Parts: sequence; structure tokens; C-alpha cells
Amino acid sequence: MSSSRLGKLIASKWRGLASKEGRRRRRKGHFAVYAKGGKRFVVPLSYLDHPIFRVLLEVAEEEFGTVARGPLRVPCEEELMDHLVSLMGKTRHSAGDRAANSAAVL
Repeated sequence: MSSSRLGKLIASKWRGLASKEGRRRRRKGHFAVYAKGGKRFVVPLSYLDHPIFRVLLEVAEEEFGTVARGPLRVPCEEELMDHLVSLMGKTRHSAGDRAANSAAVL
């Protein structure tokens, strides 16, 4: 499955779950993702197109499979996820080689 198709599938699933989850509100255009330790990150939907996040989704697919019940989880320590979210917020995703560099980090 391609990264973009996987990203769209996951975004669609989480939008549906978001409507059912009334106790935690997210800002419009954002979704929640959980790191290994259970820390919750609310990030913009635009991150789904970022090379770093695509690598995270690919690693999650390898570890957890494509069909998952419950919230979106990535196999990433909380501290690393903090750093990656910070990087994604500061960088534009224009170079394809950034994804390769991100894969080396994971």
C-alpha cells in the first residue's frame, strides 16, 4: 500500500472516530496520534503529507499492520515524537531525501 493511500485511509478512519469521541475535543483540521508511552499528540492533518510522518506511518504499518482497533499509534518513544513534531512544524516537506533521512533516525 502506498504511503499516500495509507495516509488517506488513516485520516478517514480517525475523522470517523473523532466524531464518536466526545470527551476529547480536537481542533478542526487536526488528529490525535499516540506515542509508545501513551502520550497524545494532536497534529495538523497536513502532517500526513510530511516525509517524516510518512515514515512513521510505514513503520507503524510494519509493526502493527494496516488494520488497527483503537487510536492511531506510532512505534516511537515520546521524546522522539516530541522532537519529530517540532521538526515537522518548522520544516516544509519539499525534498524527497528528507524522508530517507527521517528513516535513518527511526
